[in-house]
Amino acid sequence: MNSRVVGLMVAMLVLLNIGGAIGVILSLGRGDLSGLGTLAVTLGLDVLGFWLLRQMRE
Repeated sequence: MNSRVVGLMVAMLVLLNIGGAIGVILSLGRGDLSGLGTLAVTLGLDVLGFWLLRQMRE
């Protein structure tokens, strides 16, 4: 697969993790438990992203 596509996928995963971490920290800092939902969505998208990267390498 094109290395540009792989680079964009990696950049999207990094930005997703940064945004998810900030969302979880801000939500839990206010005492709001909705940060756990944000954490679950972020982890689910991480799993999907890593699976897609592995499929593109094969």
